[in-house]
Amino acid sequence: MRDYSPIDAVSELLMDVPELVFVYGTDGRYLFVNREAAHFLGVEPLEVVGYHWRDLGYPEDIMEPLLARVMAVAASGVPDRYRLTSSPQRGSLELDFSFTPLRGDGPEVFGVLAIGHDITAYVR
Repeated sequence: MRDYSPIDAVSELLMDVPELVFVYGTDGRYLFVNREAAHFLGVEPLEVVGYHWRDLGYPEDIMEPLLARVMAVAASGVPDRYRLTSSPQRGSLELDFSFTPLRGDGPEVFGVLAIGHDITAYVR
């Protein structure tokens, strides 16, 4: 039997969630991307970990407002929601994102959990 840390267990569970799941550091870099999010981005999950979206060449008009929300949640510690339309090369999907601050044992935020729900079928 494998000895799992709590981080390993949560990562493994999130990896198969059918929503887009991202964890961003307070510097805007990807700390975690699940399979569905990686598929959406056209990469393998570990290919983006440690990188900023600018390093990967993602579209500024979509990513800048999204990351602004991530950074606001990281700074304030208050959850938020945001709706966006993905780029045409990603299918022009309507996505509803929820952002949740992540904290360790103290009050400091170390990251932001972003979960994107595809709501295209409901709004078109």
